[in-house]
Amino acid sequence: MVSDPSPPQPVISALEPSAGVEGGTIVIVGAGFLSGNRRPLIFVGETEVRASIVSDTRLVLPIPSDTRTGPVILVIDSQRLSSPFTVGEKVAADLHPVANPVVDAEGVIYTTISGRRGQKMASPLVRITPAGVVEPLPAAPINPTGLALHPDGSLLISSRYEGRVYRILSTGEMDVIAQDLGIATGLCLDEAGVLYIGDRTGTVYRLPPGGRVEGFASLPPSVAAFHLALGPDGHLFATAPTLSNEDVIYRINRFGDAEPYWGPLERPQGLIFDRQGRLWVAAGIKGQRGIYRFERPESPRLTVTGANLVGLAFTSDQQHLILASTSAIFRLAPPV
Repeated sequence: MVSDPSPPQPVISALEPSAGVEGGTIVIVGAGFLSGNRRPLIFVGETEVRASIVSDTRLVLPIPSDTRTGPVILVIDSQRLSSPFTVGEKVAADLHPVANPVVDAEGVIYTTISGRRGQKMASPLVRITPAGVVEPLPAAPINPTGLALHPDGSLLISSRYEGRVYRILSTGEMDVIAQDLGIATGLCLDEAGVLYIGDRTGTVYRLPPGGRVEGFASLPPSVAAFHLALGPDGHLFATAPTLSNEDVIYRINRFGDAEPYWGPLERPQGLIFDRQGRLWVAAGIKGQRGIYRFERPESPRLTVTGANLVGLAFTSDQQHLILASTSAIFRLAPPV
């Protein structure tokens, strides 16, 4: 008589991805998840989580709000399995970012409570200290959108309502440096101090130091914003999210010629490059949303899972990745 084979020993072979923020989705890949007498108990840190999809080789689970960093733990009968997982710390809430935050050399984060179009918010522009204290800035335009830090220490801000770009000095004074920019959204500075401004109705403008605003490139209009980042090769990269699930990242050469760089993507938003020249973008691919990192142009990898992410930035030492959702700011160590 041949005895029944014993069930496989449960094992976790991978977490996809290995980091995330609240609202994100973790996929646990392995074997033997249904080998016990009941469904496995699952914890992210100290928070028990119920999987939305359960099979013997795959578990899919959400990251609840206020979850702290800790391993993902499975308890199957008397067996306990764990795998490291990083949950981004929520450093500020009740915000309304619509593009990348910026971070100064002291680790202070600047972001927005932008509001609906034409809505005057009590504190539309805020700074967040390394200790997590949220401080309103006294001067700010209506609907602040894109942000950039100038090498002289001033903060540049676009207003999608006014079609202007402002400069806020360390003294708190605010002046207009460019206007008549349509629905001005994303900002980007190159090494020569040239400012690029994205008008989401279809134009990327260029403002040289001491010069005048000029049209630089044309892109299909966006329902949200033009997000801009300068690549290590000197090309300007842009996203222009629409209601389609087949958007692309654009690459724009020094003559203003734009071409698709990678796609399709679902609602790509803010994008940045790290010191290694790798592109990071907030987007979705096949329903999986979060931060994707391009090791090579043809291979984006979901690096941080999260919902409603619109922007990202590195601290100056690149020891922390700062993420902006539509209502909060998160901080975590960049996944390897």
